[in-house]
Amino acid sequence: MKKNSNMLLGYSLVIGTAFFTAFSYIFGTMVSLDLYPETIAFYWFFGAFLVALVKRWIFSIFDTKYKISISDLRKYSLVMGISSVATIFGMVFWVIALREIGPPMTSFLMKFQVVFSVILGFLFLNEKLRKLEIFGIFLTLIGGLVITYDISHFELKGGLFAIFAAFSYSCLFLIVRKLGSKLNMMIVATLRSLGVAILAVAYLLFTNKFQFPSGLDLAYMFIGGTFGAYIGKAFQFQAIKLVDISRTTAITPLEAVFVIGLTFVFFDTIPSSIKLTGGALIILGVLFLLIFRNENVG
Repeated sequence: MKKNSNMLLGYSLVIGTAFFTAFSYIFGTMVSLDLYPETIAFYWFFGAFLVALVKRWIFSIFDTKYKISISDLRKYSLVMGISSVATIFGMVFWVIALREIGPPMTSFLMKFQVVFSVILGFLFLNEKLRKLEIFGIFLTLIGGLVITYDISHFELKGGLFAIFAAFSYSCLFLIVRKLGSKLNMMIVATLRSLGVAILAVAYLLFTNKFQFPSGLDLAYMFIGGTFGAYIGKAFQFQAIKLVDISRTTAITPLEAVFVIGLTFVFFDTIPSSIKLTGGALIILGVLFLLIFRNENVG
């Protein structure tokens, strides 16, 4: 009974991840093209960190279990450092992909996280991989090829950056699963945001690229970072503790549905039929993978 309850909670958290992450695609697209991707990464995650810090401070006033000592934070240092590096690469690649190919196509291609997560889970977490699951991966790859078929080199580059971002985030989930299974995932998400902000601002200052955004861009990054970098990832990190890594990524095709709907609402655009077909194949492959993943575990 407890296992079923944990599974249900895990899937509920991943659905929440898909919902909040979809909004981050929209606000990420709204940010000015004049800002460097590294600049966006800094403000995006620093804003998420501030929200998390204020929220934890408010909660600690009423409940002492939310108070954390410096000594308690030491056990988070390793996962904070490694996950921050993986995240900043993923974030920069993701911003470039958004600018090159737009939110829906970036979201579809980000589903390659499933492929990478299953392979990484097989290689490093002893998760089983069977022929029918390989077929699901194959469908996902075909969908990716359909999306990038007969398009310009400019857009193809954007597609590759989306896949690079997917790989970076798959590595992030593996790191969290391996190093953070006994840690508080809200704290992991908070410290990850701080770590990315520190790395990004250090890079910007060292390369003399630091920028001051407009108030509107700052608002877009603040909202997008809070929804995606803090709430969305905290939900997903918690889900990773309850169900295996491939399941937590396999249900995320719902994110693409949310992104398409929000893109239509905010920008009054929808992808072409060929790109929707490719996206549908990706989602079909991921769902196929999820179905047989369930059978393997059951």
